[in-house]
Amino acid sequence: MMAAEQLVARAHEIVLASTLATYPDRELEQIVLELGDAMQDHAATAAMTRALRLPTGLTDLQSRYVELFDRGGQRASLYETEYGRMRGMSKGNDLADLAGFYHAFGLTLEETRHEMLDHIAVELEFYAVLLLKQAALLGLGDAEGVSIVEDARKKFLSAHLGGLARGVAQRPEVGTDPIYGPVFTWCGRLVAEECAGLGVEAAPLDFFPDEDARRDMQCGATHLPVIT
Repeated sequence: MMAAEQLVARAHEIVLASTLATYPDRELEQIVLELGDAMQDHAATAAMTRALRLPTGLTDLQSRYVELFDRGGQRASLYETEYGRMRGMSKGNDLADLAGFYHAFGLTLEETRHEMLDHIAVELEFYAVLLLKQAALLGLGDAEGVSIVEDARKKFLSAHLGGLARGVAQRPEVGTDPIYGPVFTWCGRLVAEECAGLGVEAAPLDFFPDEDARRDMQCGATHLPVIT
């Protein structure tokens, strides 16, 4: 088991990963530029730092983000429920399960932020909260509390974040992107290390473009209705 200091250090890394995975805004620009050399020397953020130092850096980064992740059915999605051939049928259950995790630890999404429960940035931030809670409980000597939080970490990685992080990192268009490729490769590695440390096996989620998903909704001669 990690010591409290190690849990806190890993939580800080995952919070940074969560920040980098969100839509780039002035807050992200300020964080990256204020950290300066630390971000320039970080393999995952060096390219983003250089881009944001250009006169039109933030605008260009926003366009890149939209083009890569928000292009409709062919995009490299950052939302867990956009993965899987039967995603339309399981989405409600997946979102309910995520909400259950968040509420169990007293967390709700800020109304001023518009990401959904299943966005990778939200899942990363929640996992960082679990790490911080476990660190605090270790400091208090609360063995039962530590066990409960560690069990939640395992279940959350297995059911949600483990597969999503691997799935995003393995998307070809993400991996080859000069700015977001390093970011999500690093995110995937962080989460993979968490899985390995807790003995969790999480297969990467598969993404299928809309047309593939529609074809797979056919079962023999029976055609399941698909809303268009």
